[in-house]
Amino acid sequence: MTPGGGHSRSPGGILGILCKHNYPGMVTYAGVVQKATSFEHYAKKRDRADGFGRTFSNRQERVLAEFWVTLCHTTLLNTSHSLDILQIQPG
Repeated sequence: MTPGGGHSRSPGGILGILCKHNYPGMVTYAGVVQKATSFEHYAKKRDRADGFGRTFSNRQERVLAEFWVTLCHTTLLNTSHSLDILQIQPG
């Protein structure tokens, strides 16, 4: 993905890791406690503070925020889980 010795992680792989890391487990959805099986279930689980003190409204917002970074009409993929290193993805 990045020329000159960068990593070769695919966006799908990164999204998979973020979903796995933030998996909500059991959630109450449509009035029933059930195992989370869709991305909609991530919105039903409250978030927890991370090592940087960041907290989002729910797990779904955290996954989206860690995956996408938008900067003035350019979409950047956050492949490092940090705002220090950003990679431009063709849109």
